[in-house]
Amino acid sequence: MNIMKLHIVVLIEKYKKVTEVAAELGVKQPTVSFHMKNLETELGTPLFQYRSGRVLLTEAGRTLYQYAVKIVALAADAERSVKQFSSPSQGQLKLESSYIPGSYVLPKAMSQLMLDFPGIELSMSVHADRELRERLRVRETPLALLHTSECNDDTFHFQRIEQDEPVLIFAPGHPFEESPELTAELAVREPWVQHAAGSALRGIADKWAQLNSVRLWNRTVLDSPELIKSLVSEAGGVAIYSKKGIQREVAQNRLRYAPLPGIQPEKGGFFIAWRKDHLLTPLEEAVLDYFAQRPAQ
Repeated sequence: MNIMKLHIVVLIEKYKKVTEVAAELGVKQPTVSFHMKNLETELGTPLFQYRSGRVLLTEAGRTLYQYAVKIVALAADAERSVKQFSSPSQGQLKLESSYIPGSYVLPKAMSQLMLDFPGIELSMSVHADRELRERLRVRETPLALLHTSECNDDTFHFQRIEQDEPVLIFAPGHPFEESPELTAELAVREPWVQHAAGSALRGIADKWAQLNSVRLWNRTVLDSPELIKSLVSEAGGVAIYSKKGIQREVAQNRLRYAPLPGIQPEKGGFFIAWRKDHLLTPLEEAVLDYFAQRPAQ
């Protein structure tokens, strides 16, 4: 058993086509088929089954997959780490973020890193907070920028970048703008524009509703934080949003906000997280140093 064979198992689960696995690995289809047969012979049990032109994992194959995906990720992580020690200014840096810090924190950080390390290759992507935690857990990304108040996961190290608080946003001229005694009960009577399930702000909204024993009647659910701001500004309604994420719209008189009424969830903020068993590369340490030395915003 070697990394190539295990990588094939991982890619079969992903693509379910031998041709696509071969294309990603840069080898010919017979080579992939040979390794698949060889692995089944080596382990003495069927790992793959063919149905309607697709290749699926058997129960034994799925069991092997659980280990293969970790081993392949560890091997790639090890190779990347060792190469960066030999040439720290010309390596690869992968950083993933949840939506809000990905829009308001990460671009400036990436720009500075490009200036400090002009030879590196940067990769950035954005995911919902729940998905991002899982990607970090299974080693699909070494560093993750989270928008959260929950830092009690023993699997990760957390380093705070900025504090933030959730607020209730609405358009200028909304009755809440002049309401001195806004309550949770009044707030939930408004049409709500809600964040998609799995996002940090959706979790905060649900937690706030639970703490105040109220129910949110979601008129609209969107998976784009920027679109939520635009919809609230143009069409009315209310939404929960990051205070850091509305500074421009407030300055431009496009949005107003109020503190969340009633019992408030923990304020939380933006954190960079990494697995406790992950050996940081010089570039990844540079990222942590950048955020540690970054002036409070």
